[in-house]
Amino acid sequence: MSEAAERSCRAIMGVCADWETVAREIDRRDFMESNLLNDSDRLGIPESAQSLSYLARIVAHGESFTFARIRETVEAHVARVGSPMLTQLYDGKKNALDSTWDNALNAFRDWLSVDLRKASSWPHMKSLIELRNASAHGGGGFTERQRKNPQQFEKMRKEISTLGYEFQSFRIITFRGAVRREARAVSAFVQEIDDLTRSTALS
Repeated sequence: MSEAAERSCRAIMGVCADWETVAREIDRRDFMESNLLNDSDRLGIPESAQSLSYLARIVAHGESFTFARIRETVEAHVARVGSPMLTQLYDGKKNALDSTWDNALNAFRDWLSVDLRKASSWPHMKSLIELRNASAHGGGGFTERQRKNPQQFEKMRKEISTLGYEFQSFRIITFRGAVRREARAVSAFVQEIDDLTRSTALS
């Protein structure tokens, strides 16, 4: 694993450790209020929003690593080819390269003929990105933009529900252990992207 991937994974686990402190306080409060820890793994709406905010930080570390690695690998490829025409073409496109996930992944596919969406960890990461967007832009609920296309929205909700999340109308209900599990999932994604991009750069 590269040094950059190791740093990203350490940062992810640091966020997870921060959440564990908050989670213990949630459990203590539940116990004090009911004299019995809630048997359900489901968190309430306020606690779910808290959980999603930590999940958003974890996804941000995965995103930061991935976008930087894609830019770095594409730039190295353009420099290695050494074509003035290719360099000019890249210079015209590089500012938008890592502005969105689609742009970043499409750039890697178009410039290096490798589709990172085929990574085994991508489907899980894709759902976590949607949860991050709901946390960052919807306060823990799906945004109008996410709900704009009913068919795509239902497909997304189904994918997210298979990960164990539930919904109250458009609010997302998380569960105890979600942050810990997703920290491991994003770390696995970072490691897989690290391997794929490094092997592509060497080929």
